[in-house]
Amino acid sequence: MTSLQFISGIGKKAVIAIIFISTLALAVAAQRVEPQQQGKRYGDPGFRGEPINLNVVNADVRDILNYITEQYGINFVIDKSVGKIPVTVNVSDVPWNIALDSVMRSQELGIQVNGNILRVADAKVLASEGEIFRAQQNNQLDSSPLYTEFIRLNYARALGTLSSAAGSDGPTAGTITGAGAGGGAGGGSGTTTGAAGGDQGILGIIKRRLSRRGAVEVDGRTNTLIVTDVRENIDAVRQLVTLLDQPEPQVEIETRIVVASRSFSRDVGVQLSAFLGGTNRGAFGSTLPNAPVDPRIPVPPSLPNGNIQNNLASQIANTAIGLTTGVFGTAQINLLITAGEKKGQVKVIATPRVTTLNNRKAEIKSGLKVPITTVQPGSAAGGAVITTTQYVDVPLKLEVTPQITDVGTVILNLLAENSSLSEVVAGATAPGISTQSMQTEVVVPDGGTTVIGGVLSDDEREGVNRTPGLSRIPFFGNLFKRKNVSRETAEILFFITPRVYKPEFAGGAGATRPATTTIVQPVPLGNPPSNSDQVPPVVPITNPVVPVVQPSPTPKGQ
Repeated sequence: MTSLQFISGIGKKAVIAIIFISTLALAVAAQRVEPQQQGKRYGDPGFRGEPINLNVVNADVRDILNYITEQYGINFVIDKSVGKIPVTVNVSDVPWNIALDSVMRSQELGIQVNGNILRVADAKVLASEGEIFRAQQNNQLDSSPLYTEFIRLNYARALGTLSSAAGSDGPTAGTITGAGAGGGAGGGSGTTTGAAGGDQGILGIIKRRLSRRGAVEVDGRTNTLIVTDVRENIDAVRQLVTLLDQPEPQVEIETRIVVASRSFSRDVGVQLSAFLGGTNRGAFGSTLPNAPVDPRIPVPPSLPNGNIQNNLASQIANTAIGLTTGVFGTAQINLLITAGEKKGQVKVIATPRVTTLNNRKAEIKSGLKVPITTVQPGSAAGGAVITTTQYVDVPLKLEVTPQITDVGTVILNLLAENSSLSEVVAGATAPGISTQSMQTEVVVPDGGTTVIGGVLSDDEREGVNRTPGLSRIPFFGNLFKRKNVSRETAEILFFITPRVYKPEFAGGAGATRPATTTIVQPVPLGNPPSNSDQVPPVVPITNPVVPVVQPSPTPKGQ
């Protein structure tokens, strides 16, 4: 029975190993590209063909091309400029596409791709054909009629931002033109008139894609682009504007600022006084200021009685217990116990909330302005006193800039501040301002809540005031000391919750913004500067001062 179980276990392991090897072989076979299909991938970035061994001497280059066609399924068309060229090749285990490129380069041949057909020709012939083709394009561009189209923008700004347009006193229209006709594809620079800033709208993007005959103007009053160019390029510009002029999603940011503080303090003090009197002699000791003495006890006139000011009494006393022994003989003992305990708890929740567009800064602020008065004497002797009042903000403020990602998260650059009035600072006439603020950049899931900051402070103190020597006596020493304990705990937490509201894009309900889109550029670009180019500062040129050299006087007699 044991041998059967052993054989069965070996059989199971062998079956599992065979299945694993078969799956691995199928995966490798599926990833491998058949040689006849490799020709379709010629020219793809990063493609490395099957290794080839080729050893020929003085072979015709056309025969080598025919061999590669038969092996790897490439469609070659050999130009008449390619003659009978003897080629000597000796390569081993080299990808066939790299070997082919090396052979073409060594014989000054070039390859022109037309779909799935490769045309092999002399490199000089291909270069001259390219120049002729560019000349034909330029002639066609120069002879094509110009069209003007008005493109009204709904969501994007043509020039500047909405805030800059509302708060700017400058011009509201702009003009950008390409290079003049005949200036070539890399002609002169354009001209820009209008508001400038970090965000210049889509005008710079459209300007970059104009032909050298094209021009674009902006009507700032209606937020309209006026594009003049050939028909093919206007269609491409309109397609680009359609992709850019889409509503941006909105983000509602809710912040909760929780401030919780707890305080506890206990203070117990014991004060004692003792008096022993007589006609000509006596004794007095006290930690209780102004301790009363029974009038029936004779007090020697020469007995000193110091007026002490000590801290053995509780500073937060709300309970006092007084004891006295009365008069026994010529002595009296008084005892005063003061005690107090204080406990407090404060919880403040502030919830600023603001909604803004994607990549747009928003700010919400609520609070009060505290007047601070400053008194200054007049500059002249006996001058009038000058009083200056300045208002200081004590705000609850939220400042945030969101960036929505395509993976369901929001990047937030935010500043949260919560300020409130506190007690008057010692030595000052104005109240203090208690401030809790936080500035950070964080990634938060859409609709999720996270703690983006917090501060916990715990202040615990214990103090003892006592009489030297006597306070160290066990048990009895408690009559000559005061004990106080205090603890303050403050905790601040910042919570953030973003909620994204996505609009409907062009294309109907449920449509989304395309992740990537390809637009064919039908005409050569005029290549004016892009809106992302850094404009070099203008350095004024001053005329250099040339010193005037006076000729030296000629001596007489020369």
